[in-house]
Order: sequence, then C-alpha cells, then structure tokens
Amino acid sequence: MGGKVKVGTAIVDEKGRVLIPLEDRTRAGLKPGVELEISQQKQGLLLRPVTPKPVRVRASRAKWGKETFQDAGEATFGG
Repeated sequence: MGGKVKVGTAIVDEKGRVLIPLEDRTRAGLKPGVELEISQQKQGLLLRPVTPKPVRVRASRAKWGKETFQDAGEATFGG
C-alpha cells in the first residue's frame, strides 16, 4: 500500500455509528448502502468497501433479441 493520507475526521455517536463527511464519501465513491469491511491494524481500524463476488450465469437456449443488448443510456433511462 502507498503512503498514509489523512482524508478527514469522523465522529462516533452514542450508538457506535460513524458519520463520514459528505466530501470524503464522495471522494471515496461511497454511496448509501455500501457495505464496509473493518480490519484491525496496528495504527487503528481500516475500512474498505466490500467487493461483491461475481455470479456465474448460464445462458439459456432462448434466442436473444436486439432489445437484450441496450446501451447504458437505454438500460438506465429507457431512452
């Protein structure tokens, strides 16, 4: 791993929740619902987003139509 970079500070509330400031969450690409892995290190705790394991999918014998392969804009916005 590279050198240590201080990003910001966070506060632990009475229920043990940690609020990461919006600017830091945005910079790290963290969105609501992201699961974080917590590792104990000599210097403290390390939080890392959990990367989902890929799922193997089997293709069926069905014919795939043109509508199956929409571009990202069509798939997201229907346009």
